[in-house]
Amino acid sequence: MLTITSLFENTVAKYPDRLALVCAGTRYTYAQWDTRVRGLAQALFDLGVRQTDRVAIFQKTSDATATAYLACQLLGAIAVPMNYRLSANEAAFILRDAGARALIYDDTMLPVVAKIEQALPDLRLYVCVTEHGEPSGDESVDVHAPLHHHNFDALIDSTRHRDAPLPTLSADDISALVYTSGTTGRPKGAIHTHGNDVAIATNCVMEYSLTSTDSALHIAPLYHVGGMQAYFIPHLMVGAANVVLPRYDPQRTLAAIAQHRITTLFAVPTQIQDMLFHPAFAQTDHSSLRMITTGGAAIPAATMQRVIDEFCANIYNGYGMTEASLTLLLHPRDALSRLGSCGKPTLISTCRIVTNDPERAVPATESVAPGEVGQLIVRGPQLARAYWNNPVETAKKFRDGWLYTGDLFSVDAGGYFHFHGRADDMIVSGGENIYPREVEEVLYHCPGVQEAAVIGVPDAKWGQAVTAFVVRNDAHLTEDAIIAFCKASDDLAPYKRPKQVLFVDRLPLNPSGKVLRRELAASVAHDQLRTGT
Repeated sequence: MLTITSLFENTVAKYPDRLALVCAGTRYTYAQWDTRVRGLAQALFDLGVRQTDRVAIFQKTSDATATAYLACQLLGAIAVPMNYRLSANEAAFILRDAGARALIYDDTMLPVVAKIEQALPDLRLYVCVTEHGEPSGDESVDVHAPLHHHNFDALIDSTRHRDAPLPTLSADDISALVYTSGTTGRPKGAIHTHGNDVAIATNCVMEYSLTSTDSALHIAPLYHVGGMQAYFIPHLMVGAANVVLPRYDPQRTLAAIAQHRITTLFAVPTQIQDMLFHPAFAQTDHSSLRMITTGGAAIPAATMQRVIDEFCANIYNGYGMTEASLTLLLHPRDALSRLGSCGKPTLISTCRIVTNDPERAVPATESVAPGEVGQLIVRGPQLARAYWNNPVETAKKFRDGWLYTGDLFSVDAGGYFHFHGRADDMIVSGGENIYPREVEEVLYHCPGVQEAAVIGVPDAKWGQAVTAFVVRNDAHLTEDAIIAFCKASDDLAPYKRPKQVLFVDRLPLNPSGKVLRRELAASVAHDQLRTGT
């Protein structure tokens, strides 16, 4: 069976002179990139990295990130991509849990890495990447790596021999430990095999009809399944060009689309709206775009109509997770008529909705009736094998070939799946169950609402009070106006209406665009403590 290594080798053999990577003015063909990947693999081997060793990649999105990831695959080492925004303690937890043998990091993270080095004395192999013209943002930071840390480019340039005995890999070999974002507790390392990741890539190539003529713009983080397994690797698989932006900015993204004649873009709804409402949007040529794929949050109907009319006619809205990647997909033909739905299972996914009962192990055969809310379970070749070093959580989530997602869904008569929130996020107010998503869908139809998120806040009378956080694009929009809109809606029962509305500049999001509700709850608790309410 194919592996990530064989995918890369096949593409290099077929398209050696085709443009592979563009980042910060640097351009590599597939043959040139292959030389760099093999050079780094040899250097890591010379430094003692062997098959199944865990190599952590603690970087912003760049060509070096992709090079490091593929070098790990060639060696049979296990890549451990990490969110570059993590604190030293958070990063140390993942490194310790994974048993990392090496850490590849950006020089702008030296202050954090110095703390990691103190916390993890057994981690001795460090490789520092000097970023391509990307300032740290803090001129007081000394960006010179310690002498015992190796320089990324110097390692590649100094490697002249190619005698590392590269292993013959199988689909069952582990390719990566991808840690969950920790929205519901400590991050868990999902074990991805080469077979899992080839299945994910093949799925996306077929669903999006990717070809070697495509040019992809990468603004999604490559430490995330959505950015790497479900977007970067599929484009690599077909020999497409990959343009990487080290730091997302709406104006720079629009400029890159025009400059590089980008055909495919993966962006979360917040980023799409940032670009759509940016002053530079009207002056930028984005006619080359043939598709945008998004997910993680809802988009207001009026905004979606404008995206289709003015930005790109083909919008895909997907649902996925670290453990299974892209599972449900709403195709462009349904973007408006089925707005709010996550679509139908992808070509390789089998999905069911079963009874949600946290007190027992619900069998996969206990399906709920159409229209009824239950827990989504998923089966397919893309499923992660298990959680690393975590048999308890593995037993809870992976059962009889199914992944129990913990996400609440219903399916309508047409077979379209509708997300209602995580089981942990369900609000119980006055003894009634309320799903945040159903309230948010109504809020998104309110004029002046750009983004919305709903949580339950402890309340002496109701147990929990429905509280809405709103980002508005109309400064005159008031709390009273939003509550009045909800009262007038035929889609929201009285007990589901928000008891209060709090305006914020931005919603806290994880890398996949999902709202971090615990941060919203913490902000309310902090304000209550400060004011004594």
